[in-house]
Amino acid sequence: EAPGIKSLTRQQSATIESLRNEIVRLNQELDGTVSSREDLHAAMPAFEKNLAAQIARGDVQVVLAPRGLVVRVLDHALFDPDESQFTSAGEGILKEISGVLSKDLPLNRVRVEGHTDNQPIEGADGITNWEYSIGRAGAVLHYIVDAQDLEPQRFEVVGFSEYRSVAANATEEGRDRNRRVEIVILPQKISEDPEEVGRSL
Repeated sequence: EAPGIKSLTRQQSATIESLRNEIVRLNQELDGTVSSREDLHAAMPAFEKNLAAQIARGDVQVVLAPRGLVVRVLDHALFDPDESQFTSAGEGILKEISGVLSKDLPLNRVRVEGHTDNQPIEGADGITNWEYSIGRAGAVLHYIVDAQDLEPQRFEVVGFSEYRSVAANATEEGRDRNRRVEIVILPQKISEDPEEVGRSL
């Protein structure tokens, strides 16, 4: 057999082996994603039970979406009007959410999203809805991480301003629905190995 053919055969074998390893990795990743989404689905009743009163009032929604399990909380249910301070009821909502995150979903990554309506911030000294949405989400993040002692490496925060609306901004009711914080529990999990967590960030 010619040396060139032998070399080509070795390259093909190496390529086939590499593809097999990649297939195994992808299958494992898919299995993990399916399992994690099952965990999210299993945690929904805990959120729905603990937040039943707020859900009944329309202040909270719990939805299993493609990106993860979404706990949507209207701004007025968390904060005093035009203030950055939580109401006592708002703190109660975040305690319930934190409890489920700690007990039922202790390893899942969590993204805290801030959203606004399309109205400018009055008397805000140049602060736009971008900063406002990030500030709201950041306040929720700090409460969950600091006051409720959840692992900070699980969390990320993002502000979407007015650009991910769930209702029309033409009415006060629609604007009220758009002013919200969404706590999105992602299918991805952090590693239980602290060194691996550090490498993944």
